[in-house]
Amino acid sequence: MILSLGLFLVGLVFLFLGSELVTRQMGPVARRLGINELVVTVLGVSVLSSLPELMVSGFAAARGQSDVSIGNVVGSNFVTLTFVTAVCALIRPMDTSLQIKDRESSWMILSTALVLVLGHDGILGRVDGALLILFYVPYIGSVIAGALREAKSGAGTGQGVAAGGPPLALRLALMAAGLAAIILGADWAVSGGERLGVAAGIPPFALGVVLFAFGTSLPELSIAVSATLKGKSEVSIGEVYASNTFTMMVVLGICALIRPLAVSEAITSFALPFLVLASVVIQVFITTGMRLKRWEAAVLLVFYGFFVFANFTDVLGWTRALP
Repeated sequence: MILSLGLFLVGLVFLFLGSELVTRQMGPVARRLGINELVVTVLGVSVLSSLPELMVSGFAAARGQSDVSIGNVVGSNFVTLTFVTAVCALIRPMDTSLQIKDRESSWMILSTALVLVLGHDGILGRVDGALLILFYVPYIGSVIAGALREAKSGAGTGQGVAAGGPPLALRLALMAAGLAAIILGADWAVSGGERLGVAAGIPPFALGVVLFAFGTSLPELSIAVSATLKGKSEVSIGEVYASNTFTMMVVLGICALIRPLAVSEAITSFALPFLVLASVVIQVFITTGMRLKRWEAAVLLVFYGFFVFANFTDVLGWTRALP
């Protein structure tokens, strides 16, 4: 038991440190290569911060642990959307832009609804996985097209070759080391967490949506809080939305390609619909005044608390028993 706990905690530490190492090098590397800042923020950072979810869910899928694999994706998205966003808004009310509200939020809701539709037959097969990944391509196209329009209109970022700092080769080596730490950390977290869950009698899906999900969401939390403290609320909420879209479409798509995933009734009847509901609620919040206020953040925390409670109790059972 102690060994399993230690393995699980060390795995989470490696996930967090590895992700931090990768994401901290992303900006300087992008500037050295002259990549547009919008593409870096919405796609680059969000993709890299989702690596823990990819590794944990991928290892779980390869081991036939469908509940842990899907649960980690759904739970991680719920943590970032409600808990991470709420923490940032409590620190400082979050202003947003029309672009983030109309594009990132819409794609995030669409990605969740698509998984709900594809998984309604009780399985996410390899064809479903391929469809999820293919549907992510238009999102990439819309982000790049938007960046090109900004560049033509003279709203470019003015990026150039960064002066000073470690050389590009060293930064790339640090990113590679971070990726290695993420892979090791994911394997250890899945192994240790699985043993802990069995010993504590925690259902696999609850293990995925609560324990693994919170651990793999640490990079998003770190990035979002850091951006909020610097007064860059658009970066915070944009990264949350883009990360959720990538995780739901690409991460879950890859997992389904590795091995078809059994989708339990708890996922299609409660977890995914509740995630869609939370996405719509936060969309309504940011639409009113283009700002997420502190009292709205408190509502999101209530959503998160109920989600955690529901996955550790037989919510579906007692709701069915109601007249």
